[in-house]
Amino acid sequence: MARELELKLAATPEKISKIRELDFPGAASQSDWETALLNNTYFDTENFNLREMKIGMRIRQIDDQFIQTVKSSGKAVGGLHQRNEDEVEIESEQLDITRITEPYLQILVEEAFEEGGEFHPCFNTNFYRSTCVVAFSDGTKIEIALDKGIISADNASIDICEVELELIEGSAEYIFAIGRYLIKELDLTLYNASKASRGYSLCKKLTPGDYKMQVAELSQGVASEKVFEYICSSGLRHWQHYELYLDKKNAHSAILEMYRALIYLQHMYMVFGSLIPRQATHDLRKNWAWLANAMRPVVDAAKHMRYLSQYLKRKADWDLVGEQQKKIQLEAETAISEFKTLLSTQRYNLMMLNMSEWLFFQEWRKYIPEKQKGTLETPIVDYARKQLDHMLKDLKRDLGPKQDLSPQDYYKMIARIRRALDTGLFFGGLFDTQKRLSYRQPWLDMLNGIRELQANDYIFELQLETHPRDEAEEWLAKLNQPVLEAIAQTRKSAFKSNPYWS
Repeated sequence: MARELELKLAATPEKISKIRELDFPGAASQSDWETALLNNTYFDTENFNLREMKIGMRIRQIDDQFIQTVKSSGKAVGGLHQRNEDEVEIESEQLDITRITEPYLQILVEEAFEEGGEFHPCFNTNFYRSTCVVAFSDGTKIEIALDKGIISADNASIDICEVELELIEGSAEYIFAIGRYLIKELDLTLYNASKASRGYSLCKKLTPGDYKMQVAELSQGVASEKVFEYICSSGLRHWQHYELYLDKKNAHSAILEMYRALIYLQHMYMVFGSLIPRQATHDLRKNWAWLANAMRPVVDAAKHMRYLSQYLKRKADWDLVGEQQKKIQLEAETAISEFKTLLSTQRYNLMMLNMSEWLFFQEWRKYIPEKQKGTLETPIVDYARKQLDHMLKDLKRDLGPKQDLSPQDYYKMIARIRRALDTGLFFGGLFDTQKRLSYRQPWLDMLNGIRELQANDYIFELQLETHPRDEAEEWLAKLNQPVLEAIAQTRKSAFKSNPYWS
């Protein structure tokens, strides 16, 4: 089974033309550009079973040639795509799943057929592809593909204008080097969404579902280093998934999910700090701190939109003035637009590319003495228990049931609770699922209660613009009292439970 490694970058028609004229630094030779029309039809069942399995299946027509391809989703980090692929030439535009040669992919496709029935065309990606091969002195060969065309489904369409760098043979270092060169030279940006995922987004019958941060599915004997890699990739996938929703109506929710992923990654560096040396993550932590600071205005605006939505659904006693609602919505739209501009900057795209390279080559290993590298292979379970015990000890000290806490005290504890919940996502999969879910729920309830207090405070500040302070304070106290009582009761319940990792 072939393993595909490629880097995708978004471009414009003008930049595509400029790339054809470039001499790539360090290249020993470069072939002539060749152009072909690629007509692709993607297939799935009526209920999109293949998509649920993260499998893509297409037939590509090039002149009179038909190529059937099945791909697993693999990994996509910082524009770098790694996936398993099965490819075979067939006689016509009709699918023939009996020709799939890779056993695992064949099993998945057959399962999708048994559960969902016949495969039908669901979208098309038709584009002109210009390719050349760049070779280097050590024998490495990189194919550079320039794609311009259209994705279409259900009378909707998306333009294609992108660059793909695919490793044919040799060292992956050159993929990153060329990607870095194109970002610096032409301001290209990384593209984490495949043509298939964009095609599915056009299918009217397919409603987009929420993508939540999930517990890492682990076995107790898995190596500690593998857990670190898995968790890091999970956080990045969450971030990249919601990048696709920044042009949607609920973009403010996507912003909050992206920030959720950013905090998740920051917690990961903290929790794994005694396993992965801090100097190994110094640049990454610095970059994520920069991004967190840059996101502050758009995160605040997104929270304000969430507070407004919650308030309007609640049908509270007082209505906000229409101008206040418009102000909040305009603030969010402006902040999101500025954030999207930040995502197109060189600094951001180089940061994400460097992160992908750091993960791909496991660069943290350079900071670990040879005699200590054995710790990376030790089973994760003992390390996990120590981290979970440490987390609980901190929470008991600052959030114990005997503490009398005000709303402001709770706000100071949000970061601590979030870190505890993320630690549970990192390591919870090592232990009994039902016990973990039961133990986790009070902490989620507590965090949701604190967020409700924050929403009340925000609406209180808006009420001061149109109502006397004494009336607004009375309104706030009335709303907060039952919430504070519920949080206090939940705290008692949380600390009475036996830890699921003991």
